[in-house]
Amino acid sequence: MSASRRATYILRNNRVKNMKLRRTKNAAYSYSWNEEGEKMLPEHYKKRCLEFMSKEPTSVHYIPSTGTFGIHKNTKLPNKIQNVPIPVLYPQDANKGLWGGEGYILGYKMDKSHLRMKNRLPKIWKPFISKRAVYSEILDKWFEIPMTMRVLDLIDECHGFDNYILKTHERDLNSLLAMKLRREMLLALANKTCYPDDKDKQEKIIHKYHEFIIPAEEAEWVGLTITEALHKAWRNRRNLPQNRPKPLKEVYEERLVLKLHLKKENQWEAIMEDSDREKPQEEKPPSLIQKLNPFSAYNKNKKQ
Repeated sequence: MSASRRATYILRNNRVKNMKLRRTKNAAYSYSWNEEGEKMLPEHYKKRCLEFMSKEPTSVHYIPSTGTFGIHKNTKLPNKIQNVPIPVLYPQDANKGLWGGEGYILGYKMDKSHLRMKNRLPKIWKPFISKRAVYSEILDKWFEIPMTMRVLDLIDECHGFDNYILKTHERDLNSLLAMKLRREMLLALANKTCYPDDKDKQEKIIHKYHEFIIPAEEAEWVGLTITEALHKAWRNRRNLPQNRPKPLKEVYEERLVLKLHLKKENQWEAIMEDSDREKPQEEKPPSLIQKLNPFSAYNKNKKQ
């Protein structure tokens, strides 16, 4: 077996099989629901999900060309520019850290031992990930998160970890961990639970991040997966007063109190007699003998 065929066999049977890659629209997770979920989920949550699935991510692994036409480098003739993004795959580990849009790239490399044969060996390019300690000013906590070097540069560009999580679009974050942190930050700002012992510090933090404050009812839905959102919507619908199941103990108690109250006023017997009169008398089905007897009332009514 040649080196290229051996490498292809190893890649298909070991690496790709063991990697749990999500074959979605170049995202670490996705949103999809049925007709029942369409009725249960709130509008702001569905709008955010549709925006996430329709928006194109920021180019990370290639530099897009600007304009519509350009000069071909070989023919020196004008040609139309086509920005074709490099397909990127995101494993499940991308939801446990901050990758900044980086992912796995499947491709080929030249076999140096057989340059004349021009054999191509399959290769997987992976981002360099290391654990880094970051501080959240809103939550007043330190987090040790696996992240890429690109995320560190983005945090410096946004002037802080909190600004990076709150400013960056969900499509570019592409991580459930990042959306969970965003939900905690938004809830802390909306409910004013940050720095409860220091009111002056709390006012400074709320004033600093006032542009990101949204109602607590919307902040509770940020970063929820479809399964978590449906469970939350089902619990909210069940807790409504009109949908809350009434215990039989309370039902029987109300009936007993009403019965005793009517008996005290001597109205119970009259109500029961009226209810018996209003009940329609159910007709008994004819027996087999009545059906066979030609002179029975059943057959006479049937002839009429």
